[in-house]
Amino acid sequence: MSSKSTKMGLGSLVVLVTTCMMGAGIFMLPASLAAIGSVSVFGWVISTIGSVALAITYSKLAFMCPKEGGLYAYTRDGLGEFAAFTETWCYWLTLWIANIAIAVSGIGYLSYFFPMLKDPVAGGIAAILSIWFFTFLNYPGASFIGKIQRFSILGVALPVGCMALLGWFFFHPSYISANWNISGKSDWTAIMSATSLTMWAYLGFEAACVVSGVVENPKRNVPLATMIGTIFAALLYIGATLAIMGVVPAKQLAASAAPFGLAFQTMFGNWAGSFVSVCAIVASFACLNSWVLTTGQVQKAIADDGMFPKFFAKTNKFGTPFVGMLVTAVLMTIVGYISISPSLASEFQVISLLCVFTNVVPYLLAAAAIFPIMKANKVVGKEYVTYTTICIIGLIFGFYVIAGSGQPAVFYGSLTMLLSIPLFAWISHSIGKRRAAESLAEAQAILDTPQN
Repeated sequence: MSSKSTKMGLGSLVVLVTTCMMGAGIFMLPASLAAIGSVSVFGWVISTIGSVALAITYSKLAFMCPKEGGLYAYTRDGLGEFAAFTETWCYWLTLWIANIAIAVSGIGYLSYFFPMLKDPVAGGIAAILSIWFFTFLNYPGASFIGKIQRFSILGVALPVGCMALLGWFFFHPSYISANWNISGKSDWTAIMSATSLTMWAYLGFEAACVVSGVVENPKRNVPLATMIGTIFAALLYIGATLAIMGVVPAKQLAASAAPFGLAFQTMFGNWAGSFVSVCAIVASFACLNSWVLTTGQVQKAIADDGMFPKFFAKTNKFGTPFVGMLVTAVLMTIVGYISISPSLASEFQVISLLCVFTNVVPYLLAAAAIFPIMKANKVVGKEYVTYTTICIIGLIFGFYVIAGSGQPAVFYGSLTMLLSIPLFAWISHSIGKRRAAESLAEAQAILDTPQN
């Protein structure tokens, strides 16, 4: 057990939550939201409330179920093996689908310097090539390039933070009022679509719950850090989004492949647009490099646990699960190619909505697990009512986000999610054998323990 001095305090935990959420994907969101209109600010508000409700639910689960694995462990203990496999399957889908969105974001800002990349086919192919580049770069583990990752959060926070603060000095209120809802849909439908898009920026809010085992006073600090981190990120997101919509007319913003670069160019000139675009490029590709490596390690861990084919666990001489990384690179190529849209902003929207769907499903499964786990832990009275209410808010929010993702995301997301049924049937025998072996080992350990 870690000593108190080695555990994370509230401040460190807030930083962890914030950095896990503030990924490179935020750079393309203003363009997607501009196509909806200024009414999209309410999408941010709903996403914030829903994310906090889910995070508080996970905080309670982390306290009642202090096991490694985070959402996977909660789902398995509360809902069983099949639900846990579905959670794992959807989370894995989210990882590599998100990589495509990050690649598109990076290419979008690269097009600021190379306009030819604004062509949807050229930009889509460039995004695919960047995925393969970082896949091969990770062959030796890419520890040297991983050092760039520390600059990723700075590359994100600097443009977003500066826009949230400085954009108001160049703000045109008429841009907001004139483009309140340009989606061609009702305000309610537009807000629903915006909520699904903005949820992309909150993925990762559960980070504090995952590391609760190494946190000082987790019962207090985990939910508090989650709320503080989420609200802090929300203030930056909402401030930057509203400011940028007041700096650049919606029509120009929606058509831009580098919305922050365009906004800073409008505010301060070409040098500022170039500087911010460089920040976005560095942040996006550093983030992509990190997540390509992370995806490989996650699928290796799943394969080691017997839930994925063994080739995902196969490593090269450097210990890198390169075969599995090549497989996911092929999958990313296929999805990246078929999702090529009239613009990089449109392609980002298609991919990010699919990613939100595949990530919300694990959120719903893990949240629903709180009911049987609370009963097993004999949680009753006011405490039971409080967390039941919070969880129900989170569950309603999750279904609301899925409904707002649009028919293509729901259709393709549901198809890929349902693949978990035959896949689970394929591996269920090996899972059963492994669980039986684990139970036998636990029982033997108890028998071998000296009795007082």
